[in-house]
Amino acid sequence: MSGTAPASWDDLVAMALLGTDRRTPPDVPPGRSASSALLDAAAAETLRRRAGLRPGRAAPRPEPAPRTRARRCPPPRPAGWPACWPTAPAAPEAAAGARRRT
Repeated sequence: MSGTAPASWDDLVAMALLGTDRRTPPDVPPGRSASSALLDAAAAETLRRRAGLRPGRAAPRPEPAPRTRARRCPPPRPAGWPACWPTAPAAPEAAAGARRRT
C-alpha cells in the first residue's frame, strides 16, 4: 500500500466477505498472496483507528472484602520435622505416641 490511499474499513470488510479472488486489496506486491495483503491492510487500518484513542476512565475500586473468622495459617514447622504435619507438636517423643482426635 505504498502508492495509493489506504482502503477504508468498509472496503476491507467487503474484500473479506467477497473473497480476494473477486476483489483484491490495493498495491499487492508481486509474489505475495492477496489474502495476506488483506490481513496486513486490516491490521494497519486497525492500528490507525486505535492510535488516536485515549484510555477510558478507570472504574472505582471495589469495596474491601469483609473480615473473616477463618483460622490463620499455622506457624512454620521446625527444621527436621516431617512435612505432613500441619503444625509441629511439643516434642518428637510426644508425637510418636499421640493419636489424632477427630
